[in-house]
Amino acid sequence: PPGRIAGFLGMLISRYPGWIWGGTVALTIFSAAVMLVRYSPDILETDTSKLRDRRSMEKGSVYNAKYQDQVFQRYLSPLVIMPRKPEEAIEIASRLKEIQRVEGKQTQIASVQTIDDFLPRDQREKIRVLQEIEKLLPPRILKELSPADRRRVDAFFKPECFKEVKVQDLPELIRDRFTELDGSFGNLVVVEPPLRSRGNWEGNQLMHFIGQLRSTADAVAPGAPVAGALAVTADILLAISHDGPRATIFAVLAVVLLVISLFRHFETAALTLLSLFIGMIWMGGAIFGFWLKINFLNFIALPITFGIGVDYGVNVFQRYMQEGSDNITAVIRNTGGAVMLASLTTIIGYGSLLIAGNQAFVSFGKLAVLGEITCVTAAILSLPAYLVWHSKRVARRRARRSGR
Repeated sequence: PPGRIAGFLGMLISRYPGWIWGGTVALTIFSAAVMLVRYSPDILETDTSKLRDRRSMEKGSVYNAKYQDQVFQRYLSPLVIMPRKPEEAIEIASRLKEIQRVEGKQTQIASVQTIDDFLPRDQREKIRVLQEIEKLLPPRILKELSPADRRRVDAFFKPECFKEVKVQDLPELIRDRFTELDGSFGNLVVVEPPLRSRGNWEGNQLMHFIGQLRSTADAVAPGAPVAGALAVTADILLAISHDGPRATIFAVLAVVLLVISLFRHFETAALTLLSLFIGMIWMGGAIFGFWLKINFLNFIALPITFGIGVDYGVNVFQRYMQEGSDNITAVIRNTGGAVMLASLTTIIGYGSLLIAGNQAFVSFGKLAVLGEITCVTAAILSLPAYLVWHSKRVARRRARRSGR
């Protein structure tokens, strides 16, 4: 039971505060060193295949996608660039095709299409050539042809063969592909990545690919949107890599300001925040030590841990201030037991995510449980040990001074 465990911890803290605090300092320094040595931007998870549901990868939609690729031989969720004018769409497509040609096999562009690609090129010149060929075939030559050849010639020179093919003449299936919801037509550029490309899963390549499409589109039609599932994924990864550290720092500062405003005394606030900072450093050391990558879902566990972790330290410290160092065992048994119980229920809730099929949820559960363990340990073990050790140290100094 949490009460008995807390009572045992209180006994250890009252007897060996120096050893416990010394171990805390050593572990904190080691964790900080691990963070400094192993820090790398690669801690951000960019392989989106590791964020999918395991069942989907093994026998679900992702697994079946390879068979769809074999049937359709094309990417079924293409990207769409949306300029405002058809001529802008043609120019953007032309530039992307040039990039595709220059990059060769390394390109992430498998296909670029506008509605113009489905219309025959140089129709007027071709019709004029057909008309000239028709004039060069006198009736006497046509009469000498076999019936089969005559039918071919007649089919070749039908009246409709001398008419230009307009957009309206294209099949509805093609026209729908380039029609927007508001009825606008012909303004879209459809871009397909290669089938079975790792770039569709690898975040860094994906962000480069989407950035390439946007820069090309902006050079012709500034602000032209690039829509599609891959674009959304790239934006999420970019947002986490750019805004994630800022949001984390903001969360820490918000917690610090809240504690300062609550206690309105620097030393008291610093001691209250001590356990949180220790828990944060331990958590960071474990993340980099075991290389637990951060993604757009488990990133949320960081600010949540800061908010919950500081609450543990506040409860323990306030009870300590009321009871004093002589009653540390009672403090840990009562308040520490309640804190452990609260943390245990949270750990059980987060722990249920560890058996989830979705790998992103599993990663969230790992970080959340890790943060709970480090923060509650710092709150009910390290912080009280420091308070008792510091109190005894001050008492010894006073005794030496009075002895003089």
